[in-house]
Amino acid sequence: MTEQICITCPECGFRKNVPKTMIPEAATRGNCPSCRQSFALNDATVTACPPPAAEESPPPLPPSAPPAFSRAVSPPVLLTFSFTGSARDYFGIWIVNTLLKLVTFGIYSAWAKVRKRRFFYGSTTLGHQPFEYLADPLALFKGWVIAAVAFLLYALGSQVSPLLSMVVGLVIFAVFPWLLVRSRMFNACNSSHRNIRFAFQPDYSQAYMVYAALPIVTMSTLGLLAPYTLFRQQKFMTESSSYGATPFVFTATAKDFYMASLRVLLVFVGAMVLLGIMFALGGGMAAAAPGSSGKWVPGGLALIPMFAFPLVYFIVIVYGQTLLANLTWNATSLAGNRFRSTLRTRDMAMLFVTNALAILFSLGLLMPWAAVRLTRYRFDNLSLLAESGLDGIVAAAENGPGVNATGEEIGDVFGMSMDISL
Repeated sequence: MTEQICITCPECGFRKNVPKTMIPEAATRGNCPSCRQSFALNDATVTACPPPAAEESPPPLPPSAPPAFSRAVSPPVLLTFSFTGSARDYFGIWIVNTLLKLVTFGIYSAWAKVRKRRFFYGSTTLGHQPFEYLADPLALFKGWVIAAVAFLLYALGSQVSPLLSMVVGLVIFAVFPWLLVRSRMFNACNSSHRNIRFAFQPDYSQAYMVYAALPIVTMSTLGLLAPYTLFRQQKFMTESSSYGATPFVFTATAKDFYMASLRVLLVFVGAMVLLGIMFALGGGMAAAAPGSSGKWVPGGLALIPMFAFPLVYFIVIVYGQTLLANLTWNATSLAGNRFRSTLRTRDMAMLFVTNALAILFSLGLLMPWAAVRLTRYRFDNLSLLAESGLDGIVAAAENGPGVNATGEEIGDVFGMSMDISL
């Protein structure tokens, strides 16, 4: 009887008994008829057949369809943001920037802005890779000159001709959506991570819709349209942005913003009702106090709401801002990779209060310390859940044409915030 040997595929485990004489002596590799994989013929894959049992059942037929050989799916990777800058380092930059802007009557503003942003960008990492700010200070300076001329016309017009000042002011505010888009384009194309630049696709019609038309309509609805307007603005800014050729995606809905606004409103109303009850109880106790002669005299409990109202208002504002930040980030994704924000109102309120006290009692010298603390907390509570690691979101793209910094600098000179982030 011809000697039989057993050949086992190390990839799928398929086995087959064949006569030993069928295997050439010079053969070193074989191909599995089940999974089509090639493997080495060695002591692990070629073994002697076991002796047949006394009542051996017929060997099972090979499966009609071999099991699929699939790659193991890697679990999502949590990439964390971190801020490594120190208050001491930023203080050196901040004090020099402040003094030089004063000495040069604002001319150094462009260089100061670039130095500040390079510090904050370079100190911010994602997956241990820092961001970069690549803007040329000269480009910002050209925009600053145009903005300074416009501001002088506005300031001089108010002294010489109020009509001229009004016209310049109306023009500046009328072009605010255009300025916002140009500012976003400039900062995006000069920001990068892992040598991939960000981008912002200009859509001026949408910008005027969400930053001009909708706010006007919102005022006519007594604020009822405010959550929808805010939703449209956040969606526009997020989905117009991209990392290389990969656009950001915003999955929140108008309903989410209305529910968030309702939560803020309920917190405010609840706090006001509580303060009203305390005020009423305090007033009743004071009027019934001995020696009051029937006259209402404010008691200690009645004075609590007067001092508590500013605190309640502050907490409600911080609660709304924190809720909006978490909602916006948690609804933002990039190539299927989702951001996660875990800011807490209590922590944010404590940061704002302690920072304000520190700046007040240091006559402004602790402003760098306050800025670093707030930035570090925000990034410590921001992460990116990447389905395929950081390499899965990298996309090469050709950098677009250069964008001037006119919109960025006009916004700064006229005190209009252009720093609207995701």
